[in-house]
Amino acid sequence: MEVRVKGCKMPVLVIAPETGRLPDDMGPLARYIFGKSGGMGDVIATLCEGLTKRGVECHVATLNLRKRFQWESHMSEEQWSEIQFRIDPARIHLVSSAVFADLPSAYAGDPLLNAAELQKQIINHVIIDIRSKNSGNLLVHSHDWMAGGAITAYAKSTGCPVLHTVHNVHTGHLPVEMLLGVDVNGLNDHLYFSKDHGRRCIDCQASAIKSASLVSFVGLRFLREIVEDQFSDQSFIPTAVRNEVKVKYHYGSTRTIPNAPSLGMYPEHCDHLAVRYGPDDDVLAAKRANRIEFQRRTGLIVNPDAILLYWPSRLDPSQKGVELLEEIAQSFVTEHPDVQIAIVGDGVGSDRTHEDICGRIAWTSGGKITYQHFSESLSMLGFGAASDVFGVSLYEPCGQIDQVGNLFGATATNRDTGGYHDKILELRLAGEGVSEDEGNGFLFLNYDTGGLWYGLHKSVEFHRRPAEVRDRQVRRIMRETRQHYDVGKMIDAYIDAYETINGGRPLV
Repeated sequence: MEVRVKGCKMPVLVIAPETGRLPDDMGPLARYIFGKSGGMGDVIATLCEGLTKRGVECHVATLNLRKRFQWESHMSEEQWSEIQFRIDPARIHLVSSAVFADLPSAYAGDPLLNAAELQKQIINHVIIDIRSKNSGNLLVHSHDWMAGGAITAYAKSTGCPVLHTVHNVHTGHLPVEMLLGVDVNGLNDHLYFSKDHGRRCIDCQASAIKSASLVSFVGLRFLREIVEDQFSDQSFIPTAVRNEVKVKYHYGSTRTIPNAPSLGMYPEHCDHLAVRYGPDDDVLAAKRANRIEFQRRTGLIVNPDAILLYWPSRLDPSQKGVELLEEIAQSFVTEHPDVQIAIVGDGVGSDRTHEDICGRIAWTSGGKITYQHFSESLSMLGFGAASDVFGVSLYEPCGQIDQVGNLFGATATNRDTGGYHDKILELRLAGEGVSEDEGNGFLFLNYDTGGLWYGLHKSVEFHRRPAEVRDRQVRRIMRETRQHYDVGKMIDAYIDAYETINGGRPLV
């Protein structure tokens, strides 16, 4: 079914469960909409900004997390109501519902209920509204399972080109009865159905991949791990998702578009640092100043010469391996007295188990370990303070903490999997087996405490080197990261994908 009108512009609707700070060009409401839970939110904001600057009519649809937006904007209930009812939303389409109005994220509460509300309203209102103002034209760019399901099936069935980006392989099995008001039967050809607790459900991620014109992944290695049946003994890649990815891959309908940090996340532009800096400044001095401020704010022993190992990820035992960190943290700082460990991140959903464990570890460490709940300002200050940014991922579609750490002049340490395999190259110095300096961090193979200990120990050994050696390397790493992960390259890649599914026609 072809409904597009040749010669007319093609607006893009970006649908995502979260977003970072949107560009002012999207309307006066943009400065108040901020509800990211992870790296996807930053990518959404960066994509919207890049498309808008290129002259593309870019819309974004996301959940109206009223309380979260109000808190992030430091506003009272009355002030927020004034904004919500008086400011033209322009190209920002907030899906409102009492189901999630008071939740801190799209994944809090009951994510399936949140997804059902999002999908119903986008199908019945948002898509129709935008198309009616653009001669029926619209390109849909969905992000992860919550923005997939019935949305992408509906878009496909009504002739919209669909790009679906897989940021993670999680899915949601949405009971069909939750989509009351949506003609699910009319979308059968584009949906992937499943059974969950005896109920007929829509597998939202598998459906999005199935109905998409093109599927993009944020890392090449992870795409290959899926199609080559790696992790087949693990349950985190659902069989339906793996099978649908294979179909798209073998038909040449997949792409890899790595994430790129926005310019606002560079240390020379970051508002959350005690001292801003770039690769041409005295990086080590700036990091010492930021380290002191971070130590003061988090209760760490104030020691600007400490080697600060920084964990800026959610406390997720199913992917991020937080339980492995918990096992070794105290003994590692005991055996390495010049090391401190900082953890900034929240638990998954309503599970507070690992927040409590990390809090107890920090309490008994005597100022050598800190645990803090996520806040944007503290998290970004942590990057400015860090010597090394680390994790221990079981799998990783892309990962962003390594990129941001490198931008801020920190090395990156993680397991050799997925996006970290793509982006972390072993740090080696000229004259020590290589002809010139290379690399940006340290990889380890095993998903266990021994692997994590090994990787962190290698990092600590580097950070004990003389200041002039470290200074040369961190400046090089900062410059190379800016070259490799340029925002403009990411926007170019997405526009090329859009034009491909738009029949080769430009968007503007």
